[in-house]
Amino acid sequence: MTTDATTLMGREETVGKRYPLWMERLLLLGGVVIFVFGRPAVADTVSQPLASVLLTYIAFPLILLAGVELLGRVLQASMRS
Repeated sequence: MTTDATTLMGREETVGKRYPLWMERLLLLGGVVIFVFGRPAVADTVSQPLASVLLTYIAFPLILLAGVELLGRVLQASMRS
């Protein structure tokens, strides 16, 4: 066996420039801040109690997390080129 850096698909890996992880952490922190301050507004949008809880504590954080992840990937792709 060789010690070349390859993937399971047999591609050659090249080391690129380092991705600043602090940007990703700032985005996640921003998502948490948006959740904390946006939670009351989201909770007031639905008058039915169960739907309000599901929307506020399940759907809203998942949407925020998906948005933060998408923004992080866009940022990472823009820094690559």
